[in-house]
Amino acid sequence: MASKFTDGERPRADGIGSVTKQLGMGIKCCEVALSSASASTWDGKIKNAQKAEDTALRFVRRFKLPEPEANRIYRRIFHLRSLLDELK
Repeated sequence: MASKFTDGERPRADGIGSVTKQLGMGIKCCEVALSSASASTWDGKIKNAQKAEDTALRFVRRFKLPEPEANRIYRRIFHLRSLLDELK
């Protein structure tokens, strides 16, 4: 059976974990911004959260992930996007 990935395109387990961790930090940034009255806090936290979302989207577009991992990452992206929408 042929592999789904070429040598340079196989996501490593630590890559998936890293993206998941970054999304978690982005979600936390949004939660902190939502609970803060400081505009400067909002600005920095929103930028960090947007960067996490961008990184995750690039990752899932580049690699064909197994369905459970892809679903987990997409759920976190959706949750992060909904928090970012609340901040706008």
